[in-house]
Amino acid sequence: MQHVEYRRKSGQQLTYAIEADEYGRFTVSIGGKQLLRGRDGLSAGGRHRVPNKRKVAGAIAEAQRAIERLSLMEEC
Repeated sequence: MQHVEYRRKSGQQLTYAIEADEYGRFTVSIGGKQLLRGRDGLSAGGRHRVPNKRKVAGAIAEAQRAIERLSLMEEC
């Protein structure tokens, strides 16, 4: 599991914590409160669910895109 902090580019520019694993799953939280869970779309399907580092990178990128899309959500 890899932990990354990401600062939003608009709004209040809060810092979000991203946790991603080798299977492409991620969680986004702020201040200990979990806001979002998901998985990288490219690693979600298929029969071979083998963990690797590329899935971690894809999950982190997907989480960052999801944070930027949270435009209608109130920031804490």
